[in-house]
Amino acid sequence: MKLRMQITKEKDIRFISHLEYIRTIERAIRRARIPAAYSEGFNPHMKFSLASALGVGVVSYAEFVEIELAEPMEVKAAAVALSKALPRGIKVLAADAVDTHHAALMAQAGGASYRVTVPYEGDVGAAVEAFNTSEQLLFKKAAPKRKEKFKEIDVKFYIPQLAVQQQDGQTVFTFDCKITPDGSMKAVDLLNALNEHYALQLPVEKADIERLSLYRLDKKGKKCSMLEADAVLM
Repeated sequence: MKLRMQITKEKDIRFISHLEYIRTIERAIRRARIPAAYSEGFNPHMKFSLASALGVGVVSYAEFVEIELAEPMEVKAAAVALSKALPRGIKVLAADAVDTHHAALMAQAGGASYRVTVPYEGDVGAAVEAFNTSEQLLFKKAAPKRKEKFKEIDVKFYIPQLAVQQQDGQTVFTFDCKITPDGSMKAVDLLNALNEHYALQLPVEKADIERLSLYRLDKKGKKCSMLEADAVLM
């Protein structure tokens, strides 16, 4: 049996690393006395995972943790216990259970929805329209481990459409970003690509990035919840 829970990474802790976020959740699972399964060998590890890595500084209302159990535990009891054990900045929003052999969360994530807010008053309408009508938009991002020291990505492959609203000196972009077995792209790279291709001056370092949802795709490409229909809401 596996427990699946939708959790958050809120503003209070958005600047901790992904590794420290994972460690925080692992400690909470132990404090909650959830009977998690462990790997075998000389250095056993708790069998739990997250659906998709989140960049440092990004707020999320849709992180998902999956915990393989060594023995059964009632879903709501586990969710309540974990909620009490988690520190400020992480909350349990919903939970369900699946069979141990069910496909892992990481393999199911097909995309994520984002909202990115930047303090910018310049007109971005023409840039957004050009982005939405273009078939391809190539961007070179730094990749120190590569021989070339950069990686070229097609932004449009990951983010087909972009919506924008501007009010009170704030520019708010909303979009869906594709997640593939080979990875995804960061919201900050989208802003850098917009600056580079459309001569904008978006203050990337001041961007407030929020992951609003994480979803899987059915065979027809329709968005589906990462949790089952009978998930327990907290």
